[in-house]
Amino acid sequence: MSAASIALPTRLSRRIEKLAREAGHTPDEMLKFVIRDGFEYCEYAVKTANEGLADLDAGRSVTADEMRAHFEKRRITRRARKAA
Repeated sequence: MSAASIALPTRLSRRIEKLAREAGHTPDEMLKFVIRDGFEYCEYAVKTANEGLADLDAGRSVTADEMRAHFEKRRITRRARKAA
């Protein structure tokens, strides 16, 4: 892939730098994602990923078995309602 130089307005440059910091990427790496997916999506994806990691760090998670049991219970309840 060939490299290209572009001049960004200061506001956009700062926005990319902030997003890159939050994502753990360099601004150049982040720019590739922003060009491909757009600012709004990249900001949303980084924010939700970081929130999920924070939940894991805080112990707010469930096991796969707990999720299976939860959805099995919902499935049984739904079937019972349909049968009634």
